[in-house]
Amino acid sequence: MDRFEENARARLVEAGGFDMDSFGASFVLFRLATQYLTFLERSIHRPRGISTAGFRVLFTLWVYDELEPRQMAKLSGVSTAAVSGVLRTLEGKGLIQKERSAADKRLVQVRLTPEGSAALVEMYHAQNEAETGLFADVDGLGEFTEHLRKLMIRLADPEP
Repeated sequence: MDRFEENARARLVEAGGFDMDSFGASFVLFRLATQYLTFLERSIHRPRGISTAGFRVLFTLWVYDELEPRQMAKLSGVSTAAVSGVLRTLEGKGLIQKERSAADKRLVQVRLTPEGSAALVEMYHAQNEAETGLFADVDGLGEFTEHLRKLMIRLADPEP
């Protein structure tokens, strides 16, 4: 436990009435998520000219083949406003292509280009190597993942 967490715990104990186990889990999870995303962006995504949001959009498109921007936002966890900017950047790099829906010209379908698919696979190889190193000493990784998945399900919206 570092000084920040110790100080936070002391303040909460002083204020009274808080579940300290829940606080500890939430505090560590939030800080871990922030550190992990910063690490990935700094070491994997940015050196390849892509933001973490851009990576998440590329990965989501790679999984689904083709999506509308609003579906992408929901599935990738990137805001709808941010998706618009990310798509402009990715399109400028030749990694995605947009096409108006034949059925409804107001809607846009987005898909990866072959270059976008290759870039995503290369980036994910690098990211997976980092993931493997990060989790190398974690015993019971499958069980840990299931616990995280249960938490995620409690917070999740249904897929589009």
